Amino acid sequence: MPELFTTREVAQQITESPLIAGAVSEWQVRRLFERGVFPEPPKFGGKRAIPSELIPAIVDALRARGWLPKVEATTR
Repeated sequence: MPELFTTREVAQQITESPLIAGAVSEWQVRRLFERGVFPEPPKFGGKRAIPSELIPAIVDALRARGWLPKVEATTR
């Protein structure tokens, strides 16, 4: 069973991740679902139940909108 998170928890995880530069707010994660970037997940107690497997795609979508910095290519 996948671990599930609310939009607030997803935003907090992304903001606190040492692997991701930048910070996001709950409204930015919520907006991705409201605008149809992702289909609405099931809700529990009125809150979105977002599976943990969706978080990398959410990060990519936030970057595509300019809400997180783009990943810079590393040189070798």
